[in-house]
Order: sequence, then structure tokens, then C-alpha cells
Amino acid sequence: MYSRTMSAILCVVCVVALLVPQSSLAARTEALARLDQLAGADRYETASAIARAAYPDGCSSVVLTTGQAWPDAVGGSALAGAVAAPILLTTRWTVPATTRATIQALSPDTVYVLGGERAISDRSLAVIEKLGIDADDIVRIAGRDRYATASRVASATLDLQGTPSGHAFVTTGRNFADALSIGPVAAATADPVYLTDPGRYEATIDSIKAAGITDVTLLGGAEAVSDSFAGLLMQELGGSPHVDRIGGATRFSTATRIAEFADRELGFGYERVGVATGYDWADAASCGPYLALRREPLILVAPHEVPDSVSRWIYHRVAAFTVFGGSSAVPSHVRQEAVLARATPPFEVNRAMGHVRAIAALGARPAGGSAEGAAFDYIADELRDYGYVVSTQTIYLPGGKTSRDVIAEKRGSESGVLVLGAHVDSKSPSPGANDNASGVAVMLELARLLAQAPVTPTVRFIAFGAEEISGATANDHHFGSKQYVSALSSSARSRIQGMVSIDMVGYGSTFNVRSLGVGPQSAVRSLESRASYVGQRLVYLRDPGWSDHDSFELAGIPSAWLEWRDDPVYHTTSDTASHVQPSRVRVTGRLLRGWILGMSVSRLDLLR
Repeated sequence: MYSRTMSAILCVVCVVALLVPQSSLAARTEALARLDQLAGADRYETASAIARAAYPDGCSSVVLTTGQAWPDAVGGSALAGAVAAPILLTTRWTVPATTRATIQALSPDTVYVLGGERAISDRSLAVIEKLGIDADDIVRIAGRDRYATASRVASATLDLQGTPSGHAFVTTGRNFADALSIGPVAAATADPVYLTDPGRYEATIDSIKAAGITDVTLLGGAEAVSDSFAGLLMQELGGSPHVDRIGGATRFSTATRIAEFADRELGFGYERVGVATGYDWADAASCGPYLALRREPLILVAPHEVPDSVSRWIYHRVAAFTVFGGSSAVPSHVRQEAVLARATPPFEVNRAMGHVRAIAALGARPAGGSAEGAAFDYIADELRDYGYVVSTQTIYLPGGKTSRDVIAEKRGSESGVLVLGAHVDSKSPSPGANDNASGVAVMLELARLLAQAPVTPTVRFIAFGAEEISGATANDHHFGSKQYVSALSSSARSRIQGMVSIDMVGYGSTFNVRSLGVGPQSAVRSLESRASYVGQRLVYLRDPGWSDHDSFELAGIPSAWLEWRDDPVYHTTSDTASHVQPSRVRVTGRLLRGWILGMSVSRLDLLR
């Protein structure tokens, strides 16, 4: 609806360490440069660090809001943009030492205080006076509640704008989620932010009209700011051309849509995008003025992961990041995920579940049968579509039947190989959705997302034939993996640094890593380490010899089996695609994706 320009200033920020998969010193240095941090020991120190970085030479004004509640801070970015100020945080009864020191360092003439006595007491204002700020230059902006305060901050912002654009934002007053990411945009435009809620629609609209606002952007979906409010606003402002909405299914997708809005309407870029937690408000509220000066948007992450919608948005779009807040807000593995998402798509569980359905639809897949063969054809076609060269190995079974292994390889920067394997056959009469279309699906989705990714290890994908019992005795099984390992030359065997069997990963309450316990356990330990790093519970169990990792482990290759358990319909006709739990498939795929992409040369060497 509008476009503005704004000058940027330079700021020095600190580079933080990050686990990255590149092997050379130059590559590691380049990757580290993709991630900066502005943080302190708490939200008050973080806000101070951001303010000093934004205005290293001082500023004429400061915006002060409580760090104990979010509503008054929502309009702070717009006001800060109008007066070229940073946002600092305080408590009700005292001004933290870091905030006092920053005010003194910035040496402002005016301090704008957002909220009434219940938010920031007069006693705290007296502390600010002692810093050398005249009482007349401490300007409190407050109303009887959060909605009235937001309207008064909006009015003050418009008075200070100079040339108002006639545009404003409206967000819900019930929670902070959808308001978090608008800060950089509001600071860049100085367009005010209003709060609304059912029962307060008329008052909000009256404030908007009284301020001369002609165009409004609603933040969040209809659950946040209802369509009925949008309809009332359209009636008052002259129809739908004057009211639009930026909203996604979650706070995370809303943030990426706001970023696209900022790029499209304001000329924001993606050279060093801001990152903050979406589960708290303080760091996101403080960073708006800083990012506005640099014309960069803010995206949100969860404390345990980068949501898939955000990873998709980052992929091949974002050059680098500035993280706001310490490791308790944005943990190191989440930072790593953000950097990795630049060059690698996320693990898409819907794609994986599509593979589960396609393979299980073939019915029971006994070794050497036509259904197993059709499954192998499907797997080979998928791998070729991803750009792989596919090879096969014939597997000989008792009774003169044959099966096969299907093999594809992603070349890494190192010759050391990680094998990701999954067996294709099922125990008749089971359609084998969990055992083991789920494992094949994870392997295929990993092959897709790694196809164009820079990786350190060479990754070999193997769909094994004849894992289930295919003969007269209980030992007539694992034919595909046994014959594959036995056919390896000594040099080829020595190149395999580790092997993971992905088997039965679609149902259960406990995520397990398993091994025979007779060979090197470094692959098990490595997976346990990755799981611990990302906060995923992974339980070790000894394996009596039930999956394709066995043949590798017996040959001295570090090996592990990933599975979920227990499955009550194991080897029955009820093991259908609808039985598979997408959440289990997703956890498995994400763990292996991070394990491979985070595999440095030193970590790879530790496996053998």
C-alpha cells in the first residue's frame, strides 16, 4: 500500500560459534559469519545491547517500556521509529543497572515512558531523573488499560511522524504472538499499532478514524482479529481496498508473511535477517528499531526447533542472521538449524507419508515377489527423479528366488561414507506400512533434501531386499545386507564410517537406538549425542539381531538401528498407512537430517 526509503547505519555485532558441517577452515569461517548475536544475561541486558548497537554514537530520544508485560511494548517500535530511538526495558519499581547505564551512554534529551503507574512507577521515573534527564523531558504516555495506552501511543506517534502516511496496523490485545514480527516494519514506517478485542471494536475504530487513518493492515488470522471487525472497518474506511490482512496458520508463518510484506512494500532485504524466539516477547519487542535501520525483517523460531514453514522460507532466500537473545531463548541447535536451512530444504513429513502410502498400497511384499519388485521400482524412480545415479545388486534367496538392493550415493567433501539403509520387504500378509515403508520413506525424503546440499560425509542410500525371514530357519533373513557387506572389498569396507538402519520408525511411544553391542558403538554414541544436543530423548536397547545393521556391525563397521516401539500390529494386516504416526516419522527424519548435516570431519573421523 505504500513504499518508503530509510537510511541504514553500520553496527558491529559479535559473531557466535556454531556447529557447522563444512570441513575446511575457510568454509567454517564463512558459515560462522552467517550468524551474529545481540544478547545479554537477561531481557534488560539484551535490550541494552541492541540499543547500543543501533545507536553507537548516542541518540536524542529513548523509548522505555516495562519488561514484565507485553501490551505497552507493542506500539513502542512505531514510536521509536518516529523519534529515531531505541527501546529499553525496565521493571515497575526500579530501573535495572544495565538500563540506567545505557541511558547514560546514549545521553538522550527525551525519554518516552509507555504505560501507567502500574507498569512503570513514578519511583522509577525519579531514578531516570537522577541520570540527568529533566523531569519535563520524561514523557509518560498511558491510558486506563492496554487498549487505551496503545491508542495514545499511536496518537503520539502520529504527532511525531512529520508526514503521516495514513496507514496503521491492528493486532489482538489478547496475546503478543502476531504483534512480535511487526516491530521492524512499524519502526521503519512509524505507522502506529492499535490493539483490539471483541467488545472493543467500536472504540478501536473510533480511535483510528479520529487519527485520520485511511488504510489498515490487520495482523494475524481471523482467530486473532476477526472478520467481523474487518467488515466494520471496511464500512468506515471505504471498502476492502483500505483494509488488508497479514496472517498465517501460526505465529511463525505470520512472521514470514510480514517479512515478505516488508520486502515487497518497503524494500527490506534478506542479507541479515533477525531471529528471535516466538515463545516470549521481550527480545522481539526490543529489536524493531535496530532491524528497521538495516531494512531487515524479523522471523521467529521455537525453543526446540526452526519450524518447517520457517525453514522453507529461509531456503535459498536468506543470506545471514542476527539472533536476538541468548542461548536460553534461541538454543545453539536452533541457530544451527537456521544456518543449515539456507542451503537445505526441511524434512517434509507429508512427502514421507506419501511414500508410506504408496509402498503400503502395494500390499504384502514378501522377498522375491512381484510386490517387493514394484516397491524397488518405485524407490529407484524416486531416486532418479532427485538426480541420483541408481545401481542395483542382485540378492540370492533360498529356493532359487532373487531379490535386490537399490543403491544411490550423495558425494560429500570427504570420501568417508555413511550408509542409510532401510529394508523394503514385509512379512506376509502384512502391507508393512510401519515395518518398513516408514523406514524407506525417511530414507527417500532424506535423499531428496540432501541431493543438492553441501555435506561432509558421502552418504549412501541403500534399500535392502529380503530382510524378513525368507527360508526354512530363523536365520534365513537379512539377505540384502549380508550379501551387500560380504561383497565389499576391504578398501570399500574401510571407507564406511558408519551405518544406520531405519526400521519401524512410524509407531510407538519410545524412540530407541539399538545395536548388537559386539562391534564399535561409535555410531550409537554419535546419534545419542545428536539427540541430546537437540533435546530429543533417545533410549539405547541391545538388539538380538533383528535388523540390517547387524551385518555391518559384525563386520566391524560402527552401526545402529533407529526404531520406535512398541507396535501392537507388528507383522499383521493392520499395519497400514493409517496406522503410521507422522510425528514419529518426522522426529526420525529431523534427527538424521541434523546428524548428517552437522557431521564435521572430526566427528566423522571419530566414528572409525
